[in-house]
Amino acid sequence: MEILRYNSNPILTKADVSFKVNSIFNPGAVKFNNKYILVCRVEMPNGRSSFIKAESDDGYSFTVDKKLLLTPESHTEFYEYVEWGIEDPRITQIEDKFYLTYTGYSKNMPLVILAETEDFKNFKIHGPISEPSNKDCSIFPEKINGYYWKVDRPSAESRRDIWVSKSPDLIHWGSPKIVMQPEQGTWEQDKIGASSNPIRTKDGWLMLYHGVRGFGISSIYKLGVVLLDINEPWKVIGKSREPILSPDQDYERIGDVGNVVFSNGWIVEDDERIKVYYSGADTNICVADTSINELIEVCK
Repeated sequence: MEILRYNSNPILTKADVSFKVNSIFNPGAVKFNNKYILVCRVEMPNGRSSFIKAESDDGYSFTVDKKLLLTPESHTEFYEYVEWGIEDPRITQIEDKFYLTYTGYSKNMPLVILAETEDFKNFKIHGPISEPSNKDCSIFPEKINGYYWKVDRPSAESRRDIWVSKSPDLIHWGSPKIVMQPEQGTWEQDKIGASSNPIRTKDGWLMLYHGVRGFGISSIYKLGVVLLDINEPWKVIGKSREPILSPDQDYERIGDVGNVVFSNGWIVEDDERIKVYYSGADTNICVADTSINELIEVCK
């Protein structure tokens, strides 16, 4: 299995932002108007996060906007659910609209917020689509059996599992089903969570996920890949036995949170190559290259 890090990683650091931030990381990714768009999380000097957009012609050299894209204050009537920050957006295109799912933080614990846009300038914020505590949410890019579907990660006291649920309208969600739970005694034993918007392939829905294992007082975050049934997305057809990406380079091991590779966005090219956008050590943005076929083979 080849997943090739870009040789000039990281592609974005806080030095690329024109104003003071603590870090830039964990972007959602999409192609729009022949441009590569990253909606990046920036942690502000006060420790709370907002989103900023970065744009590229080639998927490697990005220019970061001069001003923030979405802030907690943008959320007006939903502000009480995002007062402590908005984090880790995932982007799904359905027809001509782009849906962002991300974590809102507040005294009410983390929950999932939904927003939509057609131009990455104007956003309609729908507010929470989960109860707390929940995060790592992505929406499937098309209806399955007449319903929209999302994958997410409810957080119980001792469980960190991946679930799916369905909706007639993207707002009201129900019929939850469990998809995966951490595999004990492995690299993912403490918790798992969805890392990318699922993509349709000839073999099923392909999705990145992250797995976490504690070591002493810290944890190691790695990436795996899973294949879900095309008509029954709660059924796992196959998954990687080993991580496909682990913190190995200095820029993945040393930072605000050490020993982390974390993704919540990828872009599929016309030739079925995939650019996986990920962050090292919660401090930067990197890219690695793979393909649909290689990831499917790993799952089988």
